[in-house]
Amino acid sequence: MIKYKFLLFLLLSFLEIKAQYFTDTIFSRIIGNVKFFQENNQLSYPVIELNSGQALELRFDLFSDIPINLQYSFVHCSWDWTEEDLLEHDFLDGYYYNPIYDYRQSFNTNVSYYNYKIKIPNKDVNFLVSGNYLIKISLTSDPDSVLLQKRFIIVEKKFNLDSRVKPATNSALRLTHQEIDVSLDIAGNDLYDPYANLRLAIYQNFRADRIAFLYEPKFFQGSNFIYDYDEINVFPGGNEFRTFSIVDYKFHSGKVFKSEFRDSLYHSFLLPDYVQVAHASYNDANGNFIIRARNVNDVWSESDYVMVNFFLLAKKKIPFSGNVYVFGSLSNWKIKPEFKLVYNEQANGYIGQVLLKQGIYDYKYILVKNGKPDFSAIEGNFYHTENEYLIFVYYQEQAPYYWRVMAYQKIKYP
Repeated sequence: MIKYKFLLFLLLSFLEIKAQYFTDTIFSRIIGNVKFFQENNQLSYPVIELNSGQALELRFDLFSDIPINLQYSFVHCSWDWTEEDLLEHDFLDGYYYNPIYDYRQSFNTNVSYYNYKIKIPNKDVNFLVSGNYLIKISLTSDPDSVLLQKRFIIVEKKFNLDSRVKPATNSALRLTHQEIDVSLDIAGNDLYDPYANLRLAIYQNFRADRIAFLYEPKFFQGSNFIYDYDEINVFPGGNEFRTFSIVDYKFHSGKVFKSEFRDSLYHSFLLPDYVQVAHASYNDANGNFIIRARNVNDVWSESDYVMVNFFLLAKKKIPFSGNVYVFGSLSNWKIKPEFKLVYNEQANGYIGQVLLKQGIYDYKYILVKNGKPDFSAIEGNFYHTENEYLIFVYYQEQAPYYWRVMAYQKIKYP
């Protein structure tokens, strides 16, 4: 009983203040390795079509020797990820709070954890309308104690959507940025004031920090709405993500040059990285990662955690104020203190270590100055970098008022 109460204390000790604008957030340090994807495809985005039979799968680990009773619930959000004034029975068929019964204890690992799984929709809950959604995981004993939350989107296919990606039209950005132009045909739909009630959201690699919101078309021709801007629909190209594999932490892959067992777990040391001065030719997953381990029956409960040691070579400290961080889906697309690197004069570079579950990971180094991330200082910025763009078209329904997703498209550049 004492151990259980102490675990609950840890769960609640690190809860953050929840903002009105919802983002993907892990509120407790006892939660690890959160993955949300289309069922059976770890590299997919959490997007499914309404009433299509498609399903999403949420996986996360709870660092514990004993299971904890958890539950999940949903919030329907506006196009800008703020909570909508929509009653639960208007968007859900089933129970609002649902317990999580599907979990497994880790087996034959140095780090103990329980892996939890949620598949949605399921026999207990289904979705009645499209839109932006948030799933929240909380203690069954305290629904307000949210441990983590993740965003997902349910779409319809009511409009014809055509888009293309090209180097930026603006000559000052042509070598570094990518422009997404969109043509939307709303013919055959009975819409109330579509000019005022339509919104577009363009995501680069489904990153919450890389979204362009388009409030109105640049012009329209009959039922065609044309979003052909030169600035608000432009994204920095960045550079390809760096990649490493700890599928087998005892085996030295191309990126891992040394492994050691210390402090009750394995440490994997990556080869030195360098500041990028040209476009890289890595074959990446656009910042994503995949859980994988060699010679196991279940990757979710039998994959171990490894302390990954990063090293960014720099003969002297980068000559401007700021801090260096490892960044990507592995950091939940956020600047986190545990991903910060420290300059070591003896090593002639920035070093740091992060505890990660076995798998294949993409990552980048970013410089943070005065709380603002600079993605090009270390990695560079190039128009011909491969990126994926997700385009969502929102329409505000009138009775009741809520934002539907009426069209969706994923495109890749180049």
